[in-house]
Amino acid sequence: MNERARLYDAALIPLNRHWAERGAASVGSVSQICERVFARAEDRPLSDWKAVATEAVADAGFGIVWNGDAVASLEAHR
Repeated sequence: MNERARLYDAALIPLNRHWAERGAASVGSVSQICERVFARAEDRPLSDWKAVATEAVADAGFGIVWNGDAVASLEAHR
């Protein structure tokens, strides 16, 4: 459980920064992404944090553009 929590935290740090700086589409969207990050974090190594974030965002109907380890943009695909 500790590994899963660390991966969850690592994956959400760049997303939280993005939302704090630019805002989020909605509370519901943020909740969906957080739930999906948590689900995908199970049995994954910490080094997969970026893939987990990308997959969770895609599962929630968004595309993500990375600038290194920072989120450059999130775009709704719905």
